[in-house]
Amino acid sequence: MKRKLTACMLAAALSVSLAVPALALETASAESGTPQVSAPTEGNNKAKKHSVLYYGKVAEIGKDEAGNITRLVMASEAYGDYIMNVSQNVVWIDSGNKTASDPATLKVGEGIYVFHSPVSTYSIPPQSPALAIVRNIPQDISSAHYQVVESVEKLSDGSVRIVTDQGGLHITADADTGLSRYVDNKTFDLNELKAGDRIMAWYEAVLESYPAQTHAQHVMLLPAASTKTEAEAAEPEEGAQLTMELDGKVPNMVGRYEKGTAMVPVAAVAQALGFQVTYTPKGHSALVTVESDSFQVRLDIGNPSITGVTKIPDAVGMTAPQNYGKAPYIVDPGTTWAPAELFEMLGKTVTLEGTNLIIK
Repeated sequence: MKRKLTACMLAAALSVSLAVPALALETASAESGTPQVSAPTEGNNKAKKHSVLYYGKVAEIGKDEAGNITRLVMASEAYGDYIMNVSQNVVWIDSGNKTASDPATLKVGEGIYVFHSPVSTYSIPPQSPALAIVRNIPQDISSAHYQVVESVEKLSDGSVRIVTDQGGLHITADADTGLSRYVDNKTFDLNELKAGDRIMAWYEAVLESYPAQTHAQHVMLLPAASTKTEAEAAEPEEGAQLTMELDGKVPNMVGRYEKGTAMVPVAAVAQALGFQVTYTPKGHSALVTVESDSFQVRLDIGNPSITGVTKIPDAVGMTAPQNYGKAPYIVDPGTTWAPAELFEMLGKTVTLEGTNLIIK
C-alpha cells in the first residue's frame, strides 16, 4: 500500500489522494545444476521465486542515528547498481560457518549475496527490500540460499521433503542434514518445520527436472518475519529514515518520518530539484523561502502553516496556509527540516512508498 500526495497550485487548499505507482517485478530464472550467481532474467519461469538473488560489492552503507544499517548501495558488473533497503526482518548469514553474521563488521568493498524482494522500484538505481544478506561465501562449496517453506512432506524413509518456489523446488533433508537455528545456533527437529517458515538452505547439485530436486547439506531455521498488517507495514515507524528519489536520482541524503509526516532537509532537497533557497533571520524566529522562477513557498520556523505566492508580474495568487502535521524546524549547525509536501506547491509530485520518498 502506498500513499501519493498531490497538490493543486494556487488553489485555496491543497488536496491529498491515494494512488498506486507502478512497480517493477523482477523474477529470477529457475536454478538448474550447481547453483550459480546469475543476473535476474525475464522469461517463462515455471516458478515464481520468493526472492531474487543479487551479487555485488558494497559501495555505500547507510545507517540510522543508532548505528543500525538501513540501506546498502550495491555495485555489480553483472547486475548493475542497486539499493537494498534493510529492515529489522533482514537476516545476516555467515555462509562458510553456517551461523549468523554480525552486520557491524560489514565494510565498503565487501562482496556479498543479497536475497531481496522480487518487487523493486523503477528508480535509477532500483531499490528493493533486502530479505537475507549472505557473507563469507566460500568458492569451493555451496552457499546459503534463502527459501520460504510452502509445505513439508514426511517420507517413508524418515526424511522430509521441503517444497518451495511455488512447488518448483523440492529440498530433501534427512539424518545427514545439519540443522541449526539462526537466533542461537542450536539444533532443531525437522518435524518442527511448517509452511510459512523462512529458512536458509545449503545445497549443491540440483536435479534438472520440474520440480527441481536437491538434498540439503544444512538447514537454518530463521525467525518469523514481522506480522504487521498491510496498512501497518506501509506506515513507517516514528523516527524512521526515508530514502529519497529526486527527479529520478537517488541522492546521498535521507529524510525522516515524524508524527505522520515525511520531513526533509529543505536546502539540500531544493537544490537537488533546481530550486533556490533563502534564509532570513526574523527576531526569535526565521523565514526560509523556496522558489522557482514563478512561485515562492514561505516557511516560518516553528509555525506549522506554510504559504505560497506567485512571482509572476501582475498576477495575483496565493495558497491558503497549509498545515502538514509538523512545523518546520532548524537543527544545528543550521539545517532546516520541513514537510516534503511543500514541494507540491512548486509543481512537484510527492509520493511516499513505505520508507521511500519520491519527489518528481
